[in-house]
Amino acid sequence: MNAADPVIADAVHAAAAAAPPAEELPNFITLLEHLFPKSPMVHFLVRWENIVFSLLILGLISYTALRAARKQGFLPKGVQNVWEIIVEGIEAFVTGILGPKGIEHVPFLGTLFVYILLQNWLGMIPLMKSPTSAWSTTIALALISTVYVQWVGIKEHGFFNYVKHLAGNPVGVLGLVLVPLMLIINLSIEYLAVPLSLSLRLFANVSSEDKLLYKFAELNVMYRGLPFAFQIFANALVLLFSLVQAFVFLLLSTVYISLIMPHEEEHVSHETAQETPH
Repeated sequence: MNAADPVIADAVHAAAAAAPPAEELPNFITLLEHLFPKSPMVHFLVRWENIVFSLLILGLISYTALRAARKQGFLPKGVQNVWEIIVEGIEAFVTGILGPKGIEHVPFLGTLFVYILLQNWLGMIPLMKSPTSAWSTTIALALISTVYVQWVGIKEHGFFNYVKHLAGNPVGVLGLVLVPLMLIINLSIEYLAVPLSLSLRLFANVSSEDKLLYKFAELNVMYRGLPFAFQIFANALVLLFSLVQAFVFLLLSTVYISLIMPHEEEHVSHETAQETPH
């Protein structure tokens, strides 16, 4: 037996015993923290823990995507085939909601979906962690989605019409009087309620999944592997629920884009106004 094994085992037990209030399984950063408590580098990793794991997923996506792009063939296989299936599925879903013009939003929405899904699943790998179990990560993702949606609104409507939309498209004296109130309401919904809703839903569900995995792992330790079948069942549930949460984030982001894009009746009324003789 290696002499370092008891030290590592003690560190793992200490990390599990000193688990954070969120009751997450220990990851390699918490293990390093107990092995090297005075190391500045380890303290840096602990402080930026969620960003470290997010960067791991970002690197994985970039590497596999570049590898698939370089190995193009008439008959796709391997990683290229996987990426083509993912891209085609997301493209069909997004254009099904946004129409043909939705193709330009597929790169953003598809990247968002894959990024969130892999972050959700990362916590199932031993000594890894789901960055989306932290609200700091999910609120950042929600703000990115919110900014993109509002940018689409400005791009599609023009800045003046975008502001007019936020003001409730005022008509008449009463409409002008209600402009400040409508601005407050719409700005609160678009820039506060939407990102809070997106981020809190994802954070609450993924952190709950981590708690579930932690509790079943704790039962396995306490009862010497007796509930192992339940652990497998819990892992299957987490796989499914993580997929659902990433899909819900994709769905809501797509719907928000659909709501802010000009509708066909708006184009018709605009064209009618242009054709009407003065």
